[in-house]
Amino acid sequence: MTAKAKSILVISPDVAVSDAIGSALGADPGIHVSAQTSTLAGMNGRAVKMMSDHDVILFQTDPDHEADFRAIGTLVAAKRAGTVLVALVDGNISLAQARALNNAGVDEVFPMPIVGAEFINMVSRFSRTSARNSASPAPSGKIIAVAQARGGVGSTTVAVNLADQLVGGQSRRKPDTRSGVALIDFDLQFGTVGSFLDLGEQDTLLQLALDRTIPDATFLEQSMVTMPNGLSVLAAPSKFAPLDSLRSDQVAAILDTLRKSHDYIVVDLPRALVGWIEPIVQRADELIIVTDISVASVRHCRRLIDFFTADNIALPVEIVVNHERRPFFQSSMHREAAKVLERKLDHWLPHDPRAASAAADRGKPLSIAAPRSSLGKAMSRLAATTKSGLQTSLQRPNK
Repeated sequence: MTAKAKSILVISPDVAVSDAIGSALGADPGIHVSAQTSTLAGMNGRAVKMMSDHDVILFQTDPDHEADFRAIGTLVAAKRAGTVLVALVDGNISLAQARALNNAGVDEVFPMPIVGAEFINMVSRFSRTSARNSASPAPSGKIIAVAQARGGVGSTTVAVNLADQLVGGQSRRKPDTRSGVALIDFDLQFGTVGSFLDLGEQDTLLQLALDRTIPDATFLEQSMVTMPNGLSVLAAPSKFAPLDSLRSDQVAAILDTLRKSHDYIVVDLPRALVGWIEPIVQRADELIIVTDISVASVRHCRRLIDFFTADNIALPVEIVVNHERRPFFQSSMHREAAKVLERKLDHWLPHDPRAASAAADRGKPLSIAAPRSSLGKAMSRLAATTKSGLQTSLQRPNK
């Protein structure tokens, strides 16, 4: 039986753009490309009518063009399950503009000029996404990746307590089958999530690396530890594991499987930027970078933002300033840091060594060890803000 060809509609006022896309994809018999020489707003609603006949809609747009932005909203509201919307934008687009397009409902933002091989890979990925979306209407959990700007800045503290608070802290004792939270420690060599929660040795990730197998739901269910409040934990191996021992397809399978059974998956990223991080970045719904305001940390934080958004320009990035109470008025140093990072410093965790030590010494989250501490309350606020932001993105129209 011959597979149905993927149908792609290109909307661009520039014939050269449409021709370049047609040339890049013309050799693939499994892809059919049609073009409309127009702006999205200039289609006057015809794009909505044509959308039902195409798997991928590529449209060239300027995020500052108000009429085009309204047309995007109309397109998103009429979007059917399985259709992928891709915005083609100028390569100099700012991260704020890319996030605006993503928040409007665009699935991917692709900067031009278009490079043939890169573009073919992109369309191939979107076609697979389209097939998955149309075949599987099940809800998909949100992935929150946590990274550190420097060693010792407290990213694991944030990951552990964010996951604990997302599941409801210790007030929720009976886990559901669906409204759960998973916590994964992908720092194979130096991960300490297991110690933070006083877990026994857990070598699932090392076993996967040695066996070279692709994990399924049964494997993960049997391997992960479930805390009393329903939090599922996959800790880093207790034995030393080479950083390159995992493969990208194994990491992708872990995330895709957990998204089917959990509302939130919190990932504590490794210190090193290894190749198998790519599927995490591609799937992440939010990236949290934990930092302080030192010059070295801010500079490294900026490099991390550039690295993580290179392949996912619309990835929402939130900055958490650790070991510093939220100031009433931000100093010139704070304002300069925000300017360098191109992001507001919205999240602050106070320096509270007594609460942090109580939690670490007992192997318990802050919701048990120090729930009324300034740090415990700040973590609760961070979780509430994170959940609210991700739930807002879930409410985007998608019919």
